[in-house]
Amino acid sequence: MAINIRVAGDNADQDLRSLYDWLREDPTIRHHAEVRLVSKELKADEMGDTLDLISLVITSSLQLPGLADAILGWISTRRRQAKVTIERSDNGAMRVEVTGASMDEVVKLLNAMDLDD
Repeated sequence: MAINIRVAGDNADQDLRSLYDWLREDPTIRHHAEVRLVSKELKADEMGDTLDLISLVITSSLQLPGLADAILGWISTRRRQAKVTIERSDNGAMRVEVTGASMDEVVKLLNAMDLDD
């Protein structure tokens, strides 16, 4: 299964790269998922390389509390509040937006997305 993680805000590119590094350093994520940065597709008249999302391909049984804990851990290090959106790449309707919720709330939302499918 694959999920996409986006970060919104004034420093979205920088925050997305920071979250990417954070997830790659987390032992639980590193051992149970493939983490990649994905750049936005540019239109014909655009230049540059703008980050769009983190693609997290789950390769084995990633536990939801581990994913929630990693994301909330990163959010807790931010000086400014970041808005993180997590969605299943195969079903954009299954989306969770996190700003400063508790881990229990995030796990409940992720469970509602059926990430274990």
